[in-house]
Amino acid sequence: SLAEQIDGWSGTPCMAFTHLQPAEPTTIGYRLAQYGGDLLMDLEGLRRARDEVRGKGLKGAVGTAASYVQLLGSAAAAQDLETRVMTALDLPAFPVTTQTYPRKQDWLVLNALAGLAGSLYKFAFDLRLLQSPPLGEWSEPFGARQVGSSAMPFKRNPINAENIDSLARYLATLPHVAWENAAHSLLERTLDDSANRRLILPNAFLVADELLSRATRLIRDLRVDEVAVARTLETYGTFAASERLLMELVKAGADRQAMHEVIRSHSMAAWETVRGGGPNPLPDRLSSDPQVTTYLPSERVRALLDATDYVGDAPQRARGMAEGIRESVGR
Repeated sequence: SLAEQIDGWSGTPCMAFTHLQPAEPTTIGYRLAQYGGDLLMDLEGLRRARDEVRGKGLKGAVGTAASYVQLLGSAAAAQDLETRVMTALDLPAFPVTTQTYPRKQDWLVLNALAGLAGSLYKFAFDLRLLQSPPLGEWSEPFGARQVGSSAMPFKRNPINAENIDSLARYLATLPHVAWENAAHSLLERTLDDSANRRLILPNAFLVADELLSRATRLIRDLRVDEVAVARTLETYGTFAASERLLMELVKAGADRQAMHEVIRSHSMAAWETVRGGGPNPLPDRLSSDPQVTTYLPSERVRALLDATDYVGDAPQRARGMAEGIRESVGR
C-alpha cells in the first residue's frame, strides 16, 4: 500500500518543513518514501530477530546437562539427544545457557517491535500535523456517518493516528522491562522475570499487530487535499525558490552580496504580508525591481520563483524507494 502511494504522489510538489517551519519544496511521494525507508529497516530488523530466535535445548537445571549425561552415559549422547529434539522442533539451540535461554533474546525481539512502533508513530504524528489547520493537506479517511467529536459535530479528529501514537508509546516502554529481566537474571537465574514476561511478550505482538492494521488502513485510504497542498506551496515556496534566483543573477553577472541583500529585503517585507494573511507579494516585488531586472527579464524572474519544479531528484528517488519496498516485501 505504501509503495503504491509513493509511486502515485512521487512527482507532486509540496512544501517541506524543518523545525516545523516552511523550508524548501519536496514531493508528497518523497515524504512518504521517508516512512518507507524506516519501515524497510524495521522489516530487516524483524527478519533478523526472527531468524536468530533460539531455544534453551536440553541442558537441565543450570545449563550443564548433568542429568542427561548421567542418564545417557556420555556428553556425546546428551548432545545427540538435544540435537534430535531441537531438529524435530525446527528450533536451533543456544550453545550455552543457564536454567533458561538468555533473556537478552526477549529484549532483542521487543526492540525490533518497538522500532516498528517508532516508525509508525512518526507517520501518524506527521499525519496529525498535516491534517491540522491551517495546513489541512492530509487527512484520515472519514466515513459518511462518522462522528469526529461528541461535543463539536464539525470536527474530524484524527482518531486512528492518535490511537497509533498511543499504542506505539506503550510498546516503546516494553523493551525496558525486557532489559531489566536480562540484566537481573542473576547468576544461573532468578524468577522475578516470570510474571511480567506473561504480559510483555504477548502484548508486544498484539499491539504491533494492531498498529500495522490501523497504519495500513491510513496509508491505503490516505486523503490528500491537492488544493491545500498547492496553497501552502504558493504561500511559502517562493521564499525557497529565491535561492535559485540568486544563483541565476550571479551567473548573469550580478554581485552576489548586493543581490542577496535585495532579495533579503524584499523577502522580509513579503514575509510580514504573509504573516498578516495576505498573498505572497515576493514575485511581484522582485520581478519589478530594476536592480534585479537589469540582469534578468521580469518573466524569467517569475519563472525562477515558481517553486513547483524545485524538487531536485525527489521524484526519481521516491520511485526507487517504492521499487525497493516491493522487492524486499517479495523476498
